[in-house]
Amino acid sequence: MQETIDHFIDYLMTQKGRSQNTGESYRHDLERCAAFFTASGINTWQEVDQYAVINVIAEMKREDCASTTINRTISSLRQLYRYLLRRHEVQVNPMDYIDLEEVATRKAPVTLSQQEIEQLFAIPDTTTVNGLRDRTLLELMYGTGMLVSELINLKRSQVHFDLQILQLQDNPRHQRIVPLGKIAKEWLARYLRATAGDSSDYVFLNARGGQMTRQGVWKNFKEIVRKSGLSKKITLQTLRHTFTADLLKNGASWQAVQTLLGRETGRESFESYIRFNTQELVTIYRRCHPRA
Repeated sequence: MQETIDHFIDYLMTQKGRSQNTGESYRHDLERCAAFFTASGINTWQEVDQYAVINVIAEMKREDCASTTINRTISSLRQLYRYLLRRHEVQVNPMDYIDLEEVATRKAPVTLSQQEIEQLFAIPDTTTVNGLRDRTLLELMYGTGMLVSELINLKRSQVHFDLQILQLQDNPRHQRIVPLGKIAKEWLARYLRATAGDSSDYVFLNARGGQMTRQGVWKNFKEIVRKSGLSKKITLQTLRHTFTADLLKNGASWQAVQTLLGRETGRESFESYIRFNTQELVTIYRRCHPRA
């Protein structure tokens, strides 16, 4: 079963051009299912029937998994069986009889106001290289919506100041371009000048001159949040949520935001971000409507 998963993930990334993050998400879901099936005495994907899948879903419910997590697993299995059917490796698709779980109303994610952004971003001591690095990280996360994995893997060769873009590439077939805003560009340029003597091609380095890790970024971020005194439950994802919410509130289409985020999802995923007061609606109307 593991060999089939490996071939399927390779197909997604090399033939369908899916990102590394998407591939790892599919892998996580399918390996979890495969472990459950194996423990139940099912050792091939051909042996899986609708009842085996129903048992997986029931087990996930017993583990108190969210409906969104269960639905993602169902979707991963559907994609796998479509792949196996096209290759004539299975004759029957057990997913034909499986429905998605009903999902509770999506809660609006935590986002920050501009005042809170300024309060948070003022914490790093930009007179030091590490403080300048942390401020630049914050500016890029909010200014581009990049993922932490994309930030720590960003290389100097992927920064194009002349075009005001960052060129991100998870694999040879999957590339996306991220616009670089004025403020984020200024901080990034300042940080790169300060670290011009470093031999590494990676942009963000730790105190020892090596590539930063997720854990390192998270550790520094938690300390910045603590010092800011902000009472909201703020995570690294909060900056990406704020990037998304601000674009939508200022009239960007969900399709445009979807492309900027590098996401493969529908409009419903963005609806929870759109919460307007009356003045915000008036402002958007006056800016966006041709007759306003």
